[in-house]
Amino acid sequence: MRAAYKIVLLLSSILAVSLAHAQSQVSIIYQAPVDKIEIRIEQQLKASSEIPETLDLINDTFRLEAPLQIIFGGKDGPLFDGDSLQILIPYSFIKKVESRFITAKYDDSGRSIAAATMDAVMHTLFHELAHALIFMHELPIVGKEEDAADSLASVLLIEFFNEGQEIAISAADLFDFESTDSETFEEDDFWDEHSLDVQRYYSTLCHVYGSNPEKYAHIAEDADFSEGRAELCIEEYNSLSHSWFTLLAPYIYDENVSQK
Repeated sequence: MRAAYKIVLLLSSILAVSLAHAQSQVSIIYQAPVDKIEIRIEQQLKASSEIPETLDLINDTFRLEAPLQIIFGGKDGPLFDGDSLQILIPYSFIKKVESRFITAKYDDSGRSIAAATMDAVMHTLFHELAHALIFMHELPIVGKEEDAADSLASVLLIEFFNEGQEIAISAADLFDFESTDSETFEEDDFWDEHSLDVQRYYSTLCHVYGSNPEKYAHIAEDADFSEGRAELCIEEYNSLSHSWFTLLAPYIYDENVSQK
Protein backbone atom coordinates (compact mmCIF):
# COMPACT_ATOMS: atom_id res chain seq x y z
CA MET A 1 0.00 0.00 0.00
CA ARG A 2 2.83 2.39 0.85
CA ALA A 3 4.48 1.78 -2.54
CA ALA A 4 1.19 2.40 -4.32
CA TYR A 5 0.67 5.58 -2.29
CA LYS A 6 4.13 6.84 -3.23
CA ILE A 7 3.44 6.14 -6.90
CA VAL A 8 0.18 8.09 -6.66
CA LEU A 9 2.02 11.00 -5.05
CA LEU A 10 4.72 10.91 -7.73
CA LEU A 11 2.18 10.85 -10.55
CA SER A 12 0.24 13.67 -8.91
CA SER A 13 3.42 15.71 -8.69
CA ILE A 14 4.28 15.10 -12.35
CA LEU A 15 0.72 15.96 -13.38
CA ALA A 16 0.81 19.18 -11.35
CA VAL A 17 4.04 20.29 -13.04
CA SER A 18 2.70 19.34 -16.48
CA LEU A 19 -0.50 21.28 -15.90
CA ALA A 20 1.46 24.29 -14.67
CA HIS A 21 3.55 24.26 -17.83
CA ALA A 22 0.44 23.88 -19.98
CA GLN A 23 -1.18 26.84 -18.26
CA SER A 24 1.96 28.90 -18.82
CA GLN A 25 2.04 28.16 -22.52
CA VAL A 26 3.30 31.04 -24.62
CA SER A 27 2.55 31.06 -28.32
CA ILE A 28 3.68 33.13 -31.28
CA ILE A 29 1.40 34.39 -34.02
CA TYR A 30 2.59 35.92 -37.29
CA GLN A 31 -0.05 38.19 -38.78
CA ALA A 32 -0.34 38.39 -42.55
CA PRO A 33 2.23 40.84 -43.98
CA VAL A 34 0.83 43.65 -46.13
CA ASP A 35 3.73 44.27 -48.53
CA LYS A 36 7.02 42.86 -49.77
CA ILE A 37 9.02 44.43 -46.96
CA GLU A 38 6.79 42.86 -44.32
CA ILE A 39 6.94 39.52 -46.15
CA ARG A 40 10.74 39.64 -45.95
CA ILE A 41 10.67 40.54 -42.27
CA GLU A 42 8.21 37.76 -41.48
CA GLN A 43 10.43 35.26 -43.30
CA GLN A 44 13.50 36.46 -41.39
CA LEU A 45 11.70 36.09 -38.07
CA LYS A 46 10.51 32.59 -38.91
CA ALA A 47 14.00 31.58 -40.06
CA SER A 48 15.73 32.93 -36.93
CA SER A 49 16.92 30.65 -34.15
CA GLU A 50 16.40 33.34 -31.51
CA ILE A 51 12.60 33.31 -31.63
CA PRO A 52 12.12 29.58 -30.89
CA GLU A 53 14.88 29.76 -28.26
CA THR A 54 13.02 32.61 -26.61
CA LEU A 55 9.74 30.71 -26.75
CA ASP A 56 11.33 27.65 -25.14
CA LEU A 57 13.01 29.76 -22.48
CA ILE A 58 9.78 31.47 -21.44
CA ASN A 59 7.75 28.26 -21.47
CA ASP A 60 10.36 26.27 -19.56
CA THR A 61 11.27 28.95 -17.05
CA PHE A 62 8.31 31.07 -15.99
CA ARG A 63 5.01 30.32 -14.35
CA LEU A 64 2.38 32.61 -15.85
CA GLU A 65 -1.13 33.27 -14.61
CA ALA A 66 -2.65 32.83 -18.07
CA PRO A 67 -1.61 32.03 -21.66
CA LEU A 68 0.46 34.74 -23.30
CA GLN A 69 0.56 35.46 -27.02
CA ILE A 70 3.43 37.12 -28.86
CA ILE A 71 2.08 38.68 -32.03
CA PHE A 72 4.28 39.93 -34.84
CA GLY A 73 2.55 42.21 -37.34
CA GLY A 74 -0.37 44.60 -37.10
CA LYS A 75 -0.15 48.32 -36.43
CA ASP A 76 0.02 48.65 -32.64
CA GLY A 77 3.15 48.41 -30.57
CA PRO A 78 5.61 47.46 -29.53
CA LEU A 79 3.69 47.01 -26.28
CA PHE A 80 2.22 44.55 -23.80
CA ASP A 81 -1.58 44.63 -23.70
CA GLY A 82 -2.78 43.59 -20.26
CA ASP A 83 -6.40 43.24 -21.40
CA SER A 84 -5.68 40.69 -24.12
CA LEU A 85 -2.45 39.34 -22.56
CA GLN A 86 -0.60 39.90 -25.82
CA ILE A 87 2.83 41.24 -26.68
CA LEU A 88 2.50 43.20 -29.92
CA ILE A 89 5.48 43.87 -32.17
CA PRO A 90 4.63 45.30 -35.61
CA TYR A 91 6.70 44.46 -38.70
CA SER A 92 6.86 48.22 -39.28
CA PHE A 93 8.73 48.63 -35.99
CA ILE A 94 11.30 46.03 -37.05
CA LYS A 95 11.70 47.80 -40.40
CA LYS A 96 12.26 51.08 -38.56
CA VAL A 97 14.93 49.46 -36.39
CA GLU A 98 16.65 48.01 -39.45
CA SER A 99 16.61 51.43 -41.12
CA ARG A 100 18.25 52.97 -38.07
CA PHE A 101 21.17 50.56 -38.28
CA ILE A 102 21.44 50.98 -42.05
CA THR A 103 21.50 54.79 -41.78
CA ALA A 104 24.17 54.58 -39.10
CA LYS A 105 26.20 52.18 -41.30
CA TYR A 106 26.32 49.95 -38.28
CA ASP A 107 29.32 47.68 -37.82
CA ASP A 108 30.04 46.94 -34.19
CA SER A 109 32.95 44.48 -34.00
CA GLY A 110 31.72 42.78 -37.14
CA ARG A 111 28.09 42.40 -36.00
CA SER A 112 25.92 42.67 -39.11
CA ILE A 113 22.94 44.95 -39.52
CA ALA A 114 20.67 41.90 -39.70
CA ALA A 115 22.09 40.55 -36.43
CA ALA A 116 21.87 43.94 -34.72
CA THR A 117 18.27 44.33 -35.85
CA MET A 118 17.33 40.94 -34.41
CA ASP A 119 19.19 41.88 -31.21
CA ALA A 120 17.04 44.99 -30.82
CA VAL A 121 13.90 42.95 -31.49
CA MET A 122 14.96 40.46 -28.81
CA HIS A 123 15.56 43.21 -26.26
CA THR A 124 12.17 44.72 -27.11
CA LEU A 125 10.51 41.31 -26.74
CA PHE A 126 12.07 40.79 -23.32
CA HIS A 127 11.18 44.35 -22.32
CA GLU A 128 7.52 43.62 -23.06
CA LEU A 129 7.81 40.22 -21.34
CA ALA A 130 8.99 42.12 -18.28
CA HIS A 131 5.79 44.18 -18.38
CA ALA A 132 3.79 40.94 -18.67
CA LEU A 133 5.51 39.39 -15.65
CA ILE A 134 5.05 42.57 -13.60
CA PHE A 135 1.36 42.71 -14.57
CA MET A 136 0.50 39.04 -14.09
CA HIS A 137 2.26 38.62 -10.76
CA GLU A 138 1.70 42.15 -9.46
CA LEU A 139 5.41 42.50 -8.81
CA PRO A 140 6.31 45.49 -6.63
CA ILE A 141 8.11 48.18 -8.62
CA VAL A 142 9.73 51.26 -7.12
CA GLY A 143 10.34 53.97 -9.71
CA LYS A 144 9.42 53.94 -13.38
CA GLU A 145 8.08 50.62 -14.64
CA GLU A 146 9.69 51.31 -18.02
CA ASP A 147 13.12 51.50 -16.36
CA ALA A 148 12.35 48.30 -14.48
CA ALA A 149 11.37 46.57 -17.72
CA ASP A 150 14.60 47.72 -19.36
CA SER A 151 16.69 46.35 -16.51
CA LEU A 152 14.85 43.01 -16.40
CA ALA A 153 15.21 42.62 -20.18
CA SER A 154 18.96 43.12 -19.88
CA VAL A 155 19.28 40.75 -16.91
CA LEU A 156 17.35 37.95 -18.62
CA LEU A 157 19.31 38.30 -21.85
CA ILE A 158 22.65 38.42 -20.05
CA GLU A 159 21.88 35.50 -17.74
CA PHE A 160 20.19 33.13 -20.18
CA PHE A 161 21.66 33.79 -23.64
CA ASN A 162 25.20 32.98 -24.72
CA GLU A 163 25.42 36.29 -26.56
CA GLY A 164 23.15 38.16 -24.17
CA GLN A 165 25.61 40.98 -23.59
CA GLU A 166 26.06 41.51 -27.34
CA ILE A 167 22.29 41.61 -27.78
CA ALA A 168 22.03 44.25 -25.07
CA ILE A 169 24.84 46.29 -26.63
CA SER A 170 22.98 46.41 -29.96
CA ALA A 171 19.85 47.55 -28.13
CA ALA A 172 21.89 50.25 -26.37
CA ASP A 173 23.24 51.41 -29.72
CA LEU A 174 19.67 51.73 -31.00
CA PHE A 175 18.84 53.94 -28.01
CA ASP A 176 21.89 56.02 -28.92
CA PHE A 177 20.71 56.45 -32.52
CA GLU A 178 17.22 57.41 -31.36
CA SER A 179 18.64 59.99 -28.96
CA THR A 180 19.83 62.02 -31.95
CA ASP A 181 16.28 62.57 -33.27
CA SER A 182 16.06 65.99 -31.69
CA GLU A 183 18.68 68.50 -30.69
CA THR A 184 16.49 70.11 -28.06
CA PHE A 185 14.22 68.62 -25.40
CA GLU A 186 10.54 69.36 -25.02
CA GLU A 187 8.56 69.13 -21.78
CA ASP A 188 7.03 65.81 -22.79
CA ASP A 189 10.53 64.33 -23.04
CA PHE A 190 10.85 64.78 -19.29
CA TRP A 191 7.40 63.65 -18.16
CA ASP A 192 7.31 60.64 -20.51
CA GLU A 193 7.07 57.23 -18.82
CA HIS A 194 10.35 56.26 -20.49
CA SER A 195 13.70 57.67 -19.47
CA LEU A 196 15.50 59.66 -22.14
CA ASP A 197 17.00 57.51 -24.89
CA VAL A 198 20.49 58.68 -24.00
CA GLN A 199 19.88 57.57 -20.40
CA ARG A 200 18.66 54.17 -21.59
CA TYR A 201 21.81 53.92 -23.70
CA TYR A 202 24.18 54.51 -20.79
CA SER A 203 22.15 52.40 -18.34
CA THR A 204 22.16 49.39 -20.67
CA LEU A 205 25.90 49.69 -21.29
CA CYS A 206 26.43 50.03 -17.55
CA HIS A 207 24.59 46.75 -16.94
CA VAL A 208 26.57 44.95 -19.62
CA TYR A 209 29.84 46.20 -18.19
CA GLY A 210 28.76 45.40 -14.63
CA SER A 211 27.89 41.83 -15.60
CA ASN A 212 31.46 41.11 -16.74
CA PRO A 213 33.86 44.03 -16.14
CA GLU A 214 36.92 42.13 -17.36
CA LYS A 215 35.46 41.11 -20.71
CA TYR A 216 33.74 44.45 -21.30
CA ALA A 217 36.37 46.81 -19.94
CA HIS A 218 36.29 48.64 -23.27
CA ILE A 219 32.69 49.70 -22.62
CA ALA A 220 33.70 51.74 -19.59
CA GLU A 221 36.39 53.40 -21.69
CA ASP A 222 34.21 54.00 -24.76
CA ALA A 223 31.34 55.37 -22.67
CA ASP A 224 33.81 57.48 -20.69
CA PHE A 225 32.63 56.16 -17.32
CA SER A 226 34.54 57.56 -14.38
CA GLU A 227 36.30 55.00 -12.18
CA GLY A 228 33.64 55.53 -9.54
CA ARG A 229 30.78 55.05 -11.99
CA ALA A 230 32.35 51.90 -13.37
CA GLU A 231 32.54 50.45 -9.86
CA LEU A 232 28.91 51.38 -9.27
CA CYS A 233 27.92 49.59 -12.50
CA ILE A 234 29.25 46.34 -11.05
CA GLU A 235 27.37 46.86 -7.80
CA GLU A 236 24.26 47.96 -9.68
CA TYR A 237 24.15 44.89 -11.91
CA ASN A 238 24.72 42.51 -9.01
CA SER A 239 21.94 44.22 -7.06
CA LEU A 240 19.57 44.23 -10.04
CA SER A 241 20.07 40.58 -10.92
CA HIS A 242 19.74 39.51 -7.27
CA SER A 243 16.61 41.62 -6.78
CA TRP A 244 14.92 40.40 -9.95
CA PHE A 245 15.56 36.73 -9.30
CA THR A 246 14.38 37.18 -5.72
CA LEU A 247 11.12 38.72 -6.92
CA LEU A 248 10.67 36.10 -9.65
CA ALA A 249 11.67 33.08 -7.54
CA PRO A 250 8.06 32.02 -6.76
CA TYR A 251 7.23 32.07 -10.47
CA ILE A 252 10.20 30.16 -11.85
CA TYR A 253 10.42 26.44 -12.52
CA ASP A 254 13.61 25.85 -10.56
CA GLU A 255 14.30 22.46 -12.13
CA ASN A 256 14.34 23.97 -15.60
CA VAL A 257 16.36 27.12 -14.96
CA SER A 258 19.75 26.90 -16.60
CA GLN A 259 21.56 30.19 -16.49
CA LYS A 260 24.62 30.34 -18.70
